[in-house]
Parts: sequence; C-alpha cells; structure tokens
Amino acid sequence: MGKTRMQLRRALPVAAIVLCAAAGPVPSRAPEEILVGQLDRGGRVLLVGSDAEGWGIRVEAPGIASVTQREPVRAKAYRSETDVTDLTARYRSIRRSGDGYLCVGELSPVDGVVLRFEDTWSVAGTALNLSRTVRVAGASHGGFFSAVTFATDAPLLFPDVDHFAPGMIYGGPQYLTDNAPAGMPSFRAGTFQVREDGFPLPVYGLHFKDGTSVAVLDRRPDGGTTAADSRDVRGITMIDERFRFGALGAHETADQRIELGYWFPGSMEPPPLLSAASLRNQPSGRRFHPFRDGLTQHYELAFRFGRDESFHDFYRNSWRWGWNTLSPELQHYDMAMMQRILADQLTSTIRTVGGRTGLPFWYYSTTGELGDQLWFMNAIMGFVGKNIEGAALLLQEAEGDNSPRGRRQRQLALNILDTFVREVKVSPPSGEGFNLDTGEPAVTRADLFLAVHLRALTDDMRWAVKAYQRELAHGRAHPNWLLWCRQFGEWLLGQQRPDGSFPRSWQLGTGQVFNESSTSSYNAMAFLVTLKQVTGQERFLTAAERAGEYSWMTYHSHDAFVGGTLDNPNILDKEAATLSLEGYLALYEDTHDPRWLRRARVAADFAETWIYAWNLPMPVDEDDAVLRWKRGANTIGVSKINSTGFSVDQWMAGDADEYARLYDHTKDPHYLTIARILMHNTKSMVAIPGRIYDLHGPGWQQEGWSMVRQRGVAGQIGWLPWVTVNHLTGILALEEYSMDLYRQVADGRN
Repeated sequence: MGKTRMQLRRALPVAAIVLCAAAGPVPSRAPEEILVGQLDRGGRVLLVGSDAEGWGIRVEAPGIASVTQREPVRAKAYRSETDVTDLTARYRSIRRSGDGYLCVGELSPVDGVVLRFEDTWSVAGTALNLSRTVRVAGASHGGFFSAVTFATDAPLLFPDVDHFAPGMIYGGPQYLTDNAPAGMPSFRAGTFQVREDGFPLPVYGLHFKDGTSVAVLDRRPDGGTTAADSRDVRGITMIDERFRFGALGAHETADQRIELGYWFPGSMEPPPLLSAASLRNQPSGRRFHPFRDGLTQHYELAFRFGRDESFHDFYRNSWRWGWNTLSPELQHYDMAMMQRILADQLTSTIRTVGGRTGLPFWYYSTTGELGDQLWFMNAIMGFVGKNIEGAALLLQEAEGDNSPRGRRQRQLALNILDTFVREVKVSPPSGEGFNLDTGEPAVTRADLFLAVHLRALTDDMRWAVKAYQRELAHGRAHPNWLLWCRQFGEWLLGQQRPDGSFPRSWQLGTGQVFNESSTSSYNAMAFLVTLKQVTGQERFLTAAERAGEYSWMTYHSHDAFVGGTLDNPNILDKEAATLSLEGYLALYEDTHDPRWLRRARVAADFAETWIYAWNLPMPVDEDDAVLRWKRGANTIGVSKINSTGFSVDQWMAGDADEYARLYDHTKDPHYLTIARILMHNTKSMVAIPGRIYDLHGPGWQQEGWSMVRQRGVAGQIGWLPWVTVNHLTGILALEEYSMDLYRQVADGRN
C-alpha cells in the first residue's frame, strides 16, 4: 500500500529562496543543537542545524512520539490549477525571545513576492507552543497557504497508529462510512485533512502503540469565512484574505512516515477514490490567501506530547487540554423562564384526533404549521418522536400547578400515555407508535425500514415507568401503565441472547428479528433497571447487567460507541455514547458497583468530544435573511450529529442532568462545567420573548444546522418533538434528581 502511494507522489520542488534576518543572529560558530525547553514527563525540544545550512526543529519525546521538521518554513503557492507548488525552507535566523526562540525564514513563491515567517517556539508543561506570523511583501496574481507540520521519526503508516479527531475518528475507520472524512478511502490513501470548522474543538492527534502520543491544537481559532466559500458545493479553488479557518490532519509521506500538522487557510483535498455523491458530505476545495502586499497571517498552535496513556486516556486528556485552553464561555439563561416557555410550546403541539392524543412528528418551526404528509401525523415513541418522554415531563411540569395551564398540561399528558397504552401492542410490539389520523401502527422512518427498534421502544418505555413511579408517589395509581411496561419487559427478556446482547430491530407485530446487529444492546440497560426498581424483580436488573457487560466488553472498552441513531445504523455517533452513559449511570445508582461508574465516565468522555467548544461566526457577507443560524448567536454547546457529515444540533441539551449526576458521583468539576454548557449554551437558537428570530414563537427551535458547507444557511427547518423534549429533559430530570444540584447548574456558579 505504502509503496504504491510512494510511486504516485511527485517529489517536492526545491523552489524556495531563503534570506537571512538581521535581528539578533546567533554567533557564526553556532552549536548543532540549541535547547528550546524541556517537556514535562520527559523529552526536549531542540533547534537543529547551523548558520550556514539553516535551522530545523526536533522534538525528542519518549518512545515513538519523537518528531522532526527539518524545513519548518512551509507554504503552497497557487498560480493556476496546473501550477501549484510546495515550498519549504529552513530558518535562517534564530534568537532568544522571552521563554523561547524567535525563528525567521523566508520564501519567494513568485517573482516580486516574499513571504517572511516569524515563528516563536516555547515550551510549557507537556506542550510545545508556536506563535506564527507570516508577512507578504510584494503583490502578484495567485495565492498561498502556509503550513506547520512534523513527521514521525519512526517509519509508520496510518494503520500503525490510533487517530483522534473529535466527532470523526477514534482509533481507526472500522465504524465509519466510506464517505466520512476519516472513512476507509481516506485511510487507505494515507490522508486526513479537514477544515477546523468541522472540528467541535480544533485538536487532532496520534496515539502510538507504546502509549506515547502527539496532538496539535489551534489555540486561538477564528473560523471566519465568506458566503462564496460557504455555498461552494463543487469544491472550486478560492482565494480570499477573509478566510480565517485552518485545517488539521495528517498524511503519510513518501518515505512512509506520518506527518501531522496545520494548514492556514484550511484546504481540503479528499482522495480521488471518493465518488461525487460522497464529496457532497465533505467541504472540499482549495483555499488560499492572496499575494497582497502587506497581508499578514497569524495563528497560534500547541503540540501536546503524552506518555503512559491508553488510547482513551490520550484523547480524553487531549480534549480536556484543548477545552481548558479555549475555556468556552458560558452563555447564561434564566432557566425558570426557559422551562416555562418550552413546556408551553410542547403543549401547543399536542393534537387529539378520534380519541387519540399525541405529539405529531413534524411541524414547520417558522410557522407552527403541521407538515402536509400523512406520516407527519405519526405519534412515535423514543428517538426523535419522544411522545411518552414528553408526556412524563409535562406531568412533572404540571405538578402543583392548579391553574388552567397546569390542569390542561396534566390532562393532555395523561391522554398521551393512555392512548399509547391502548393503541400500541408491546408483546410483540405492533409498532413504534401510531398515526393520529388513522390509528394505524407507525414507525419512525417507514421510508427506510418497516421495523420496530430496540432504541425507540426502550427510550420511551423507561419514561412510562418513571411517570408511573412519580404518579404513584403522589398517590395516583395507573396499573394499566405498569402492566403495559411489564408486558414489554417480559417480552424483551425473551429476546436477550445468551451473550447478553439484543437485536437492533424486529418486524412489526410478529416479533421476528429484522436486524440482528447487537451494537445497540446498551439501549436496554436504563429501561430494565427502572423496571426492576418498580417491580422488585431482580431478573430485570440481571438482564440489564448482562447487556451492560456485553456492550462494554464488545464495543465500549475500545471506544466504539455505535448505532445510536435509527437512520444511521452501526456508525460512530454521540447518541450511542449518551444512551450508554444513561444506562451505566442507572446501573451504578442501583447497584453502587464502581465498575458501572467507571464505564459511565468512558461514555461521557466520548460523548462530550462532539460538543463545539468554540464560537463559529457566520459568513461575513451572507444575507441575514437566509441565515438559519442567526448572526451573533454563539455556537458553543451545539454538537456534531454523526461521524459522516458536518451538521450540528442541540441533542445533548437532554444530557445536562447526566453530566451533573456524574459530577455528583465523581466530584470531577469538569463534568459540572459540561452540564452547565449543555443546560445553558444549547438555548442559543431557542426563540424567547424579545428574541423570536424568524421562528413561530417562544419555545420554538428548528432541528439542525450546518457549520461548514452552507454554514448557518442549510439545515432541517422542521420541528420534531425531540427538539423541545431534550431541552426539558436536561432541566426537569435534574430537578427530579436533586434541586440543590439543579440550582448549581442553572445558576452557573459554584
């Protein structure tokens, strides 16, 4: 594989002209190595070379993590589609500057133009920091991007290392689609280079087999772009000095080493193996800054060198290092106000037809009108339908509220639960819900598959049990609810395999397995624990533990959180991790067995790496009227949807309570910070009084947005029940768990 690529690669042209900088040169008889600094936990950073030959930089890190760049002055010059040149040079001047070294070098990409590089390298803790300024002298047609890269000293190919790019790759491409940025075609081609606006946090790293690692972070990301770049669907070349985004990634080199680094502005050149359909998911296209006299680039990077870490510890620590460096700002909201308008908005969407009550599947978020397709009147359990979870939350909201508002919310919630108990058979399941107009059984995506899914059923059946518990605690018994949940639980026990796993889905009404995949077995854990608590039957807990043990040993112990979403089966996604987190927490809180808490932390660590920790501005010249993510709304807190594309949503608003509970059990303050971000920052695009945007009214929000291609323009403008339900779950579930802890999160103060 490597030999084939080596034959295809053309040699880099030697087209650089390097000039000496006058300020502060080292003595003419300079040593061959100059120490920049010592890294914590071992290792040192050296400037290597001489005055006569110029200087490179080398990191002597423990184990395999040593990297070198002999020619750190690097750029790509573009003059036409057939005239693109790589330029490299060594530093020609170095001098001590504060705690580090200022290193200067130059390139002459075209006649009459000089690029002057001023790089300040310094060491702090386990990180090597770079502050770079590139100044353009002279002008010409065409453009350039600059680069900072390091190559491993050891010969390595992509399969020899574990890769980490948040929301994109966790190890290798096993659970990724071919058209994912880190999918098999890219992996086989030995290339991964993605614009940083596609990164929830701009960090990328390699973990080596000896437990050492290296990761690169943009310490001051900007992400600014233009409407033309945002709307480019053909991957055309563009030159514009307003591009403020870089790219992160790695490539295999011709001598079979891995070179990782950063490119500014951020170009993406996916491998030629990708089809045109696949390219639609990737923001391809080369981006350059112009050769304009006086133009200046500036960016700040950090390279973290780790040792004695498992892969999980490596990416958790690298993520937290990046998170703490960027220090995401909390956008505080009045949660009492938010809770009320969200509950009122959810109530307004409930419909009753022919004695059947439920939350229809799809509304226009801008007008509040129902969609005009028959299946938009489906009332669905779990996943994105969340009818019973919504009803259970409205029962909690209405508790103690004897006003007409509270009485109406309570009655509608009771009607939803009673309708589902009456209309949906569960042993075996007749569907994931029903059509409000016809009463016919319905599923989430009949256009994709006529099947009932473990996730859709267990999501909402757990909330039916919780609603039963809450009502009973207030002296109100609903034996028909419990019987319904227990019937499903008994049927589900019969579906568990000897190894503890469950099928992914079944045929409607027959109980015949439709999809045998076991990747979503974790979905059963929380429901079975809750059913054990209300029935006292230990066999439900035993089944939950068996499912948890299977999920951990088969997938989660090597960070494979797969198959959470019904429409993207068996790929890495955040929902697989958040559902696993809920299941492991349920097991821990019932058994107090510390293994479940350790596993909950692993799931939580994975899930949080999908949360945007930095604010992406909307295109500077985009028409405000067409922006779906409004200018000025902060993007911190949105989360990447899956590992294939670059769309985001606010799904993890519903996990604020889980991170708060995890903080309560571990006392790790980072989890409290995540809980606050998920409770508050996820409300950036919820319409509130005085800030309706162009939505129907207070409490409304559309389902999702794009943050790379068609940034802030494209997205699902529809509203589905999960949008509001998840916001309410993060609030009300935490209130139910602990009012003191809720106040700590809602107030946003320690």
